[in-house]
Amino acid sequence: MFSTSRPLCLLPVANIHTRNLWTSAKCFLDDDRPGKKEWYTPTEIKKESWQAPDHKEVLPESEWRSVFHRFRPKGVSRDTVLFLQKGFDFRSKAIQEWMNDKLEESIVADQSFRKDRVSALGFDLAAAHFLVHRGGRVRFRNAQEWIQQAEDKSYSLSPYFTPGIFLEAIDASGVDLIYEGLESMKQLKHLKWLSVSGCPSIDDWCIDRICAEYSNTLQHLDISHCPKITERGIAAVARLRELTSLNLTGLDHIQDIKLLCILLEDALPNLEISGINYMDNKVQ
Repeated sequence: MFSTSRPLCLLPVANIHTRNLWTSAKCFLDDDRPGKKEWYTPTEIKKESWQAPDHKEVLPESEWRSVFHRFRPKGVSRDTVLFLQKGFDFRSKAIQEWMNDKLEESIVADQSFRKDRVSALGFDLAAAHFLVHRGGRVRFRNAQEWIQQAEDKSYSLSPYFTPGIFLEAIDASGVDLIYEGLESMKQLKHLKWLSVSGCPSIDDWCIDRICAEYSNTLQHLDISHCPKITERGIAAVARLRELTSLNLTGLDHIQDIKLLCILLEDALPNLEISGINYMDNKVQ
């Protein structure tokens, strides 16, 4: 490592403050760097100056770290430590909110779109499995019978892709269908009949997605008894160009619902609306 043609002086290492480095101080009598002291390790130079400042880790402004971080076990992530430092709220209200959040996360995960299901079954058959498994019922084109669960929760749907079958009608009445679940019902090019009656989670966003997805095919829509629908959702129905039947039973709470019905009839001349008595306003 060192040349033998020049004298080498070794300084006493025991009295040198090594700054937690396994080092030895050596003085080279070299023409280029006469008398300059250097820090050496077995592999490379760590510090070239005796006065070099210690390296300190700079924390983000938003991060706080207690003195106990030095005792953190190896393998524990930073997020885990931050979570434990925040403390816990064991009030009944906080626990209930936490349980509701976890329940919502599980429902979203359960109804999220699955590419593997579509790859194996195709869009129509995958949507049929998705709905019937959750208590809905479906009917295919050129078929008279509805497919739904039996008393033992079993149902007769092909587990393999079958060409030439298309969903024509969906009855999801009472199913806890959420916005993410509607993505599992996309690309249904022949859907004409849809009911989401009594679905507690159907809101204006869901109606907007339905109207965008089936704007050229849907002829019947039942959104009765959906408490989260407002006037915005009713206005979105005007995008369904082929719609001829609309059920609005139980939506009397919507502001200006009668006026909205008149406007829908003007936008869709072939539309017949049931569940709302709006003819008095029309005569006036």
